[in-house]
Amino acid sequence: MSDLAAGEIVLERATRSFRLVHERPRTLKELAVSLGRRPASEVPALREFDLRVAPGEAVGMVGRNGAGKTSLLRCLAGIVPLDAGRAECGGRVVSLIELGAGFGQDFTGRENIWLNGALHGFSREEVEERIAQIVEFSELAEFIDVPVKAYSAGMFLRLGFAIVAHLEADVLLIDEILAVGDESFQRKCLNRISEQMEAGATLVLVSHDPAAIERVCDRVVVVDTGRKEFDGPVAEGLLHYHRMLGTERGASLSLRPHAADRTVTITELEIKDAEGRARHMFRPGEPLHVTLSLAGRAERAVVAVEVRDRQGATIFRTDVTAGAVHDTLGATFAIPRVTLLGGDYDLVAGVLNQDAPAGPTLDRVARFSVTHVSDGEGVADLRGSWTFEPAQSGSEVLR
Repeated sequence: MSDLAAGEIVLERATRSFRLVHERPRTLKELAVSLGRRPASEVPALREFDLRVAPGEAVGMVGRNGAGKTSLLRCLAGIVPLDAGRAECGGRVVSLIELGAGFGQDFTGRENIWLNGALHGFSREEVEERIAQIVEFSELAEFIDVPVKAYSAGMFLRLGFAIVAHLEADVLLIDEILAVGDESFQRKCLNRISEQMEAGATLVLVSHDPAAIERVCDRVVVVDTGRKEFDGPVAEGLLHYHRMLGTERGASLSLRPHAADRTVTITELEIKDAEGRARHMFRPGEPLHVTLSLAGRAERAVVAVEVRDRQGATIFRTDVTAGAVHDTLGATFAIPRVTLLGGDYDLVAGVLNQDAPAGPTLDRVARFSVTHVSDGEGVADLRGSWTFEPAQSGSEVLR
């Protein structure tokens, strides 16, 4: 019997290795030649890994490919046993680790809902209560009675996540497969995860998408070669990870791949918080700073910044005359308060030499997100305070 509280996760000196199996001999000659060879090598996936997650916490897991993140989730889910140590979750565990895992290829989508529910320990009655919600969330109503071997990877993801999202669990273990879905479905999945977190579920999310980590997690663990390299706040953890990869800069994308012939251009754009830390996720009301690096030569440079929604519509634009640029110039645009509501946005910046012929001015784009709130919808954050007063009677109004 587990001594853990529902939703609690514990790893203690967790160790797991896999044997690297070489090609097996197929003939007597190959067998004779292989006899003197060195035996198959051991590849360590986890090295005495320690981790504790409290009930209701949301932990993001990041690291290079092959760092051991998925192996860690598989050990927590009970799919893969440890060689030594302890890996345990308290309460009911639901995992989405491998695309299509647990699916019968010849079964229909509906039949696989029953199958996956049973594999996660849910009764037929419990699955029956949720099946309509699962089908609606997956957006696969017209394909739900088609064998899943005809599904695309995206359809597999939709159905797999829809099942996991509606099987109430104490612990959710979710791997990188969220990246398979289209953008709108990814946002839908993250919103659903947030709802489960509000209901008290514990989450471990493996993802290479910093926006996904920032949106739903309040803690980050950086994994490298099977070891825990960092465990702490999200902003510091992602910065540690990008520094480890040597990519703490370069978060923005160039809109001008052939800008070498221009007199002045923006070579870098970064979005930061008030403390100067690189960020991708903000709450309404938080300060946001845009730092720009200009390069080239111009006597009268004009810098422009735009915020666009995900459909590309401009919801804010401002520009300023920066004056002369001789080789390089740094600039910062400080927004004291983000007055946007929940959603994903693009921040676009550009520079124009006023003395040059007119042309496009936008150079670089970076993406950021704003968390959703319960008391406001739309784009602009115009939330205020309400005041109510008792209505006056007719006699009081006549007096």
